[in-house]
Order: sequence, then C-alpha cells, then structure tokens
Amino acid sequence: MPESAIFADRSKLSPRYIPQELPHREAQVQQLVHAFSEAAHDPDRFPLTVLQVIGVAGIGKTTTVTKATKTIEERFAQNRLTLKMAYINLKLQGGNKFAIYRFLLERLAPDLPSQGLSAEEMLRYLLRYLRDNKQYAIIVMDEIDYLIKTSKDTSIIYDLTRLNEFEPDKPCNVKGVIFIARSTDFYSRLDPAELSTLGRVPLEFSQYTLEQVSDILSSRCARAFNPKAIGSDVIDKVAKITTSAEVNGDVRYALDLLLYAGNLAESQGTGRVTLEHVRKVHGQTHPSMTTEEIEQLSKNHIASLIAVVRALKSKKKQYVELKDVRLHAAELAEQLGIKKLDVEDYIDDLKARRLIEMRSLKEIGLHGASLAELEPVLLAKVKKQQQ
Repeated sequence: MPESAIFADRSKLSPRYIPQELPHREAQVQQLVHAFSEAAHDPDRFPLTVLQVIGVAGIGKTTTVTKATKTIEERFAQNRLTLKMAYINLKLQGGNKFAIYRFLLERLAPDLPSQGLSAEEMLRYLLRYLRDNKQYAIIVMDEIDYLIKTSKDTSIIYDLTRLNEFEPDKPCNVKGVIFIARSTDFYSRLDPAELSTLGRVPLEFSQYTLEQVSDILSSRCARAFNPKAIGSDVIDKVAKITTSAEVNGDVRYALDLLLYAGNLAESQGTGRVTLEHVRKVHGQTHPSMTTEEIEQLSKNHIASLIAVVRALKSKKKQYVELKDVRLHAAELAEQLGIKKLDVEDYIDDLKARRLIEMRSLKEIGLHGASLAELEPVLLAKVKKQQQ
C-alpha cells in the first residue's frame, strides 16, 4: 500500500484507539484505579464494587474506563493474578438479559457452554468458573441507560450488583461492575431495590472546554497526520465546531471530522488538510443553512453572505474581520448593481439567524458550509431575484 501524503497513522483517529496518556481525564482514570487499589493485593477479601460513570456522549467515559481497567489488570498481573475485563455496549450487543449474560460467558468463560442454561444459571456457572480457575473479572456495562429505557426487564442491575449474594459463603471473583450512562434519567425506571444496589454516588464527567478539546485533538493529530499535513488553524476550527451547541462536545465527532477531512484532502491530492475540507465534510453532516433558509433571504442578505464567503476564501482563514467583508461587499454591490449595501445591518441579522458565526468585529466566519459550493448557489439566487 503506497504511503499517504496526509496520514502517518489514521488509526490514531479511531475512538477505539487508547492513547498512553488521556489529556484532561487522568484524574478520572486515577479515581477508578484507586477504587480497586486493594483488590490486587488480596482479591478474595476485596468486596464486589459497583461504580457508575455518567456524562454526555463523546467526552471520554468509555476510553477512561478502558484505560483504568487495563491499569488494574496490570497490577493484578504483577502479583501473578489474572483479571479480565468484560465490556459490553448494550446499545450494540444488548437486547435482553439472556443475550447479555451469554456474551459474558463467551468473554470470561469461553470453555463453558451456554445452550440450555437460564439467565441465572449462566451467572452461577460464570462465578463458579472464575473461582475454580482462580481468575477475576470486572464487568463494564456501557449505555446502561439505553437498555433500561428500551427494555421492560430492568433486573439486570439487580442481578449484577448482587453477584456476591449468589454464594454468600464463598468469595465473589467478579471484583467490579461499572455502569456507563449518558445521564441519571434512567433512575426513574428502577424500583427501590435496584436503585439501592446501584448506589447514588456516580463519577460524573464534565464536558470538555474549548481549550481541552484543542489539546486532545492536537495530541491525536500529532500521531495521526504527517508533519505539515495539518495546521493549528484546522485543529482550532474542529475544536470550535466540537464545542458548539449542535455537536455538544462530542470528541468522537471531532475525530471523524478530522479523518474524513483528511481523506478528502488525500483524494484531492492537496497534500494538506485545509479549512475548506473541514467545512465541506461538516456541512454534509451538520449543514449551517438549508435551501429553505436561503430562499427566505433578501437580495441584500444574500449579497452580504456572499461577501463573507469571498472574504474567507481570499484570506484562507477560519475568521475574517468586518473590514474585509466590507471590501468584498463594495465590489459585489458594484458587480450586482446594488446601490447601497450597509453590510453591518445584514451581518447582524445573518448572525441572529445563525447563518454565520460572529464572535467580534474581527472574527466573522461560517460553521459548516463549503465555500466553493456555497458561493455559486448564493450568486444564482441573487441573480434570479434581480430578474
């Protein structure tokens, strides 16, 4: 396979890639590791520990839990003990309790048959298998809120948080159960017994700030892209898109956006990812303006929008100053025969309609629209209005 002019290793943009360091989540990693700090020294005396990890999509919950459990596995291995993590995404691999417990058997006790066993029997066989083979486990249930909202049977929480009661006179070799959810809204669907076993002190993940997203993306890009194939302006643009209300801080979306923008740059042979590549890819998934919105704009609104587009194309930056827009607006007014174009008035209205981004008089830009594709559409519209 020929070397890429853009990518050094595009797999580093995969959500499944676990970097050695997790910027802005190391504290949460350590909290999870600390919760099991004594387990590696005397696992049979260590009680079953139930934890919750709560936070919106794409803010590092699963990656943090995965990294923490790997560290715990290593600490067990240092004491010549075997600990396995069984991770299940209940949105993808769930369905019902029987299917979930069968997956646990396949992951933790592959030698055991699951055919003909009830859900409860599978758990009993699993616990016995771990104990007989002197193995330990941590079970991670991702998207537990999705399962609870879509399933009539919520007893999975009761079952897994009471594993130590299946054979109370013997040690439970499942040392931890970690539930990952996007919010605590699913609590309302649990009965008091289930809620009490779950515990009420979740580890809550706050959303990343703009600066934190920039740090995370810079770290990934340094490993994923060739030197000089991507600049800080592109990374900053993706970070700002990611922390906008429409994306809501989802870093997985940011990684996809970087990957597809890189693929587009590669297919076009540009040798470098540009702001236009990012705008084009983002515009296909989160268009900043619809045909209907353009149809509702006056001629002067559209002319002002074209002036913004041309200023951005000319400067090749993610933001331009109002004076740059004024310059292009004056040229455009002459070109289109518009007698007076007070661009400031229309810029304010375009901002109010969320068709442009305006942070200050020196920071005017567009979110998710390809400049090359948007300009001819707008020109055709304004010329049609002049007919």
